[in-house]
Amino acid sequence: MSQAAVPTGYGRLFLRGNQMTTEDTILQRVTGSLDVLLRLGEQFGGLFPSMIDRATRQMVADAPEPIPGQRGGDRSYRGSNLIHDEATLLTMYGLAEALNRPDYEVAADRYLERFATHCTATVSGLFPWGEHSYWDLERDCVGDGQWHRDPERRGQAVHDHLRAAPQWLWDKLSGFNPRCLETFAEGLDNHWSTNELASANELDSTRKPGEPLEYIRHGLIEQREYHPRGARSCDFPRHGGFFIVDWACAFRATGRQDFLEQIRRMVDYWWPKRDERDLLLLESRSPEEDERFYGTNAPGQTLSLAVSLLEAAPLLTDDEPQLAATMAERATAYIDGFLRAPHDLDQGIFVIHSKRDGNTVFEKMPVWGSVYGIWPASYVALTCLLGYRQTGDERLLSWARAAGERYAEEPIPAGVQAPAMDAGLGLGLLADLYDVTGEATWLCSAMTLAESLLKIYYPDVDGSRADLPVGAAGIDWYESQMGPGFLLHGLARTALLNRGPDACPLAADYTAR
Repeated sequence: MSQAAVPTGYGRLFLRGNQMTTEDTILQRVTGSLDVLLRLGEQFGGLFPSMIDRATRQMVADAPEPIPGQRGGDRSYRGSNLIHDEATLLTMYGLAEALNRPDYEVAADRYLERFATHCTATVSGLFPWGEHSYWDLERDCVGDGQWHRDPERRGQAVHDHLRAAPQWLWDKLSGFNPRCLETFAEGLDNHWSTNELASANELDSTRKPGEPLEYIRHGLIEQREYHPRGARSCDFPRHGGFFIVDWACAFRATGRQDFLEQIRRMVDYWWPKRDERDLLLLESRSPEEDERFYGTNAPGQTLSLAVSLLEAAPLLTDDEPQLAATMAERATAYIDGFLRAPHDLDQGIFVIHSKRDGNTVFEKMPVWGSVYGIWPASYVALTCLLGYRQTGDERLLSWARAAGERYAEEPIPAGVQAPAMDAGLGLGLLADLYDVTGEATWLCSAMTLAESLLKIYYPDVDGSRADLPVGAAGIDWYESQMGPGFLLHGLARTALLNRGPDACPLAADYTAR
């Protein structure tokens, strides 16, 4: 971390040996990618296809085989996924201002207006986005990630948030369709589970979840029914936090007391389930024979719930000050719990899962090469920076620094098909460390990493320059599920910060938590 950013007459140049890479080179790559997405989106009412052939710049007809660690049911086959594209859209709004590209704002608005007015009128009110569902561009209907194995499957698409929906996104969507936020918040009731499926004819007012109270991260989109319970609860703590933010945004917009009661119910759900360290389980109910889940704490998810509570609390302070205060107090306890997990920052051990019995390491986060269920260290480090911004807790900043040092020092190993999400979040972490601390070494490290990532994620196609990034190192197609939106965001934010702190209207993205 000894590189230096050198002022020049135009922006700043980053020096490395005899080569010079300017922030403009990085931004040209990002804008080239966005221009391809914009042109392709014109075919689909503004929505971006999830899988794109980088040679033809058209939607992929037949999906390539999944990469290692990628599940088939998580992909958006011939479809579009707003949660995947959130960071891309945020980047477009930022660059519209920074580069005087009003067409980016127009295109991002067109995407969100199309989604809000065309894709959200589902039976439950839940949106087709996230981990297992999407908008099918070919059939013009709710898409189901399981269609690849069962094309005849109907009416069983499930909602899973995958990542947080930020307040700016809710403001945009409700601006285009005020009713969609309210119906989505109503639909979140489907995430409470029951021991038996309710009758389809049962009045909504009489519906009650099963006892004891339990939720599941999956909710039925095309049915107004509670999800049936299985052998595991699948009630991940981070999803409870996502729902709280959603309900808080809906309460702010509508004043509906039932949304407030849903928040109270969820705030109280996890509190008695924490252990003596204030850590939460990965899920509250697991079979004893399931070694991965039974008795397994989830430090990163505990922190995720904490920052979601802190994000939602200010939306409730004026109307419900006591509830907001309780949320903040419990968030503080959960942060303490996260920090009591058996991380070893000096040795680069960032714990994603630990065993409740003995507080021992069960699974660690890699720097590069995440797979389903195992996040990269940057994922949680960025959540630490959000928590630091919310609380000023220096321990969270220290955790993020320790992870950042790994990204500054460790290149992507050869042969590892690291998803673009890993690259984008790693770069975003270094950029945000600079933004938070003002320490130039972080920006220099970000520029060094950005230069190397361009070579890995923008390989030529048949000897010619390709404008779209690949979805993962070593493959040849673009796929939104692998997180290229985070890569575009990280590249753009790094380049704009290198122009100067006042030249970067693009905010950090903390939705991966």
